[in-house]
Amino acid sequence: MFNPTDSLEVNLDRAAGDVIDGEAIIINLTTGVYYSMQGIGGEIWAMLNERRSFGAMLDAIAATYDVTADEARRDLDTVLGQLLDEGLIQVASTPATEHAAKAAEAKKPYQRPVLQVYRDMQELLALDPPAPGMNQIAWNERGTNGK
Repeated sequence: MFNPTDSLEVNLDRAAGDVIDGEAIIINLTTGVYYSMQGIGGEIWAMLNERRSFGAMLDAIAATYDVTADEARRDLDTVLGQLLDEGLIQVASTPATEHAAKAAEAKKPYQRPVLQVYRDMQELLALDPPAPGMNQIAWNERGTNGK
């Protein structure tokens, strides 16, 4: 689905999220659905906040975890596809910020990234239109208006 050069970023018009103790907690501001991704998923969310390309994310996972390139590519493609389908990320129109993958001394055990979806509070959490100040949060986190 994704090409190695595809630049990916958080859709700041629809999503707010943060990584806390290695777990990504994400809210779809339009629907009120919230999500979590632990472990590698939290790292993927952090890389999306850095606007990395699919290839750079794949390289970072392969350098850090004990996983084959094919398995990492398939799992990354799946979880990014889910995030895209939920409207939480988007393919950026500008080139990604590239980071060289660091070789780990000893690779960590690999566990497939999983997007957990929680729809039980969506009416309470939905912000349509987003609450005043939500775009300001994105501004402060990135130092830009997220565009």
